[in-house]
Amino acid sequence: MKQSFIVVSDISESVFMNGIMDFANQYSGEDFVNDIILYKEKERNKFLVLFSNIPSFDHFCFAVNFIRYIKTPNNKLPLVFGYYLNESDGSLFLTKGFVKIYVSSNDEEYDNVNVVNSNNETFLFDFGGSEKKLSIIEECFEIPVINIAGYNHILNIIPAKVKSWWEFW
Repeated sequence: MKQSFIVVSDISESVFMNGIMDFANQYSGEDFVNDIILYKEKERNKFLVLFSNIPSFDHFCFAVNFIRYIKTPNNKLPLVFGYYLNESDGSLFLTKGFVKIYVSSNDEEYDNVNVVNSNNETFLFDFGGSEKKLSIIEECFEIPVINIAGYNHILNIIPAKVKSWWEFW
């Protein structure tokens, strides 16, 4: 796959779809949520999220974090791994090419993600824009092979247009 994507498992289809719709509606003023494409793997309860309008790195990280913390009936967190295709080499931790993004199973702060680059270096990235290199490797860098033929298209999500208060009068 030659574009950024998110893989989600251990969640029901209805809870997943409602959560993604909530995410799109929350960011409805941003272009990247227009036309989020959802797929479900044919053989398993595993989902693929693609963006027609590729989000910034920060927004992509927000999406991974948001999906990880979708409220589920049994309070079991889904497994969520994002793979962001970075086009430049201008960052300490964002190597050119894909980076792997996930929320640590030990996370207790809820407003950050871990980023693993192609050098297998792991960084904690908070939503304040700072990053800190971690000494542990919780997840190795790997990019799964995605064969879109193994997935069924479920839905394209277009967020609800949110009216400003002055548009109601």
